[in-house]
Amino acid sequence: MSLLGSDYITQNSRRLCWQEEGMRNETISLPGVDQERPPGLVRALKSMVRIEVERWIFWSPESSDPALWLNHWQGPNAGSVQGDPDAGAIPPMQRRRMSRLSKMALATALEAMADNPADYSIFCSRHGEIIRTREILSSISAGTEISPTAFAQSVHNTGSGLFTILACSNAPSMSMASGANTFAYGWLEAQAYLGSNPDHRVLLVDFDEVIPAEYQRYSEHQDCDHAMALVLRRVERGGISMASSASANDGNLPQGPQFLAWLETGEQTLSLAADGQGWRWER
Repeated sequence: MSLLGSDYITQNSRRLCWQEEGMRNETISLPGVDQERPPGLVRALKSMVRIEVERWIFWSPESSDPALWLNHWQGPNAGSVQGDPDAGAIPPMQRRRMSRLSKMALATALEAMADNPADYSIFCSRHGEIIRTREILSSISAGTEISPTAFAQSVHNTGSGLFTILACSNAPSMSMASGANTFAYGWLEAQAYLGSNPDHRVLLVDFDEVIPAEYQRYSEHQDCDHAMALVLRRVERGGISMASSASANDGNLPQGPQFLAWLETGEQTLSLAADGQGWRWER
């Protein structure tokens, strides 16, 4: 399970449900969230673990530069652009069976990990394989045969599982979905892990696609095709810390690419908010 207990998060109640025998929950107060929290989350929020981004890889159809991506989506001509990632690093036999989303996640993760083996990987996706799942539901509705491969790779941890196979990695890996705060909770998971394992490295992957048209009316945020991978390590000086903060106006764009756009600047702080929860990164 996740160190933070984020395997099961109910967005509507903003409750993080956690169970583990022999450990006691602690209660802390967060803006917009007043629930019992697991000790791992308490330690992550109370400690000022500083993290260095050793390497990052970003891909989107609009640009491979997060700053240009942000300019595009904040500009007058904002909108999705068609495009596919360079998945040449994925062996052809596996590549042809993968969804576009899996190719996006794996292409960035494998490139980021080329010279930086990680001790723990976190795969963050708000919607996961929703396009493939929709295709399966359409097949069921039409009474047609379902592809066994498509069915097997429609689960939320598809990207994580495929990565461990292709990278020949036996390091622990987890998959996370936490609504519009998915990237922030992924960072918090990394922060908790590095707080307990100061000499380790973490691979943090954040990826999503535009959801199918019939689901878009249920989403309050802008969905964008993007994939990014960060190699993180703990440092005693410098680096970046993150903490919960008072929630300002909710942002509309995915948090991960906005974080990378900020990382390229010289600005000292970044504040993002979604679903009543605020986050503050500080150099």
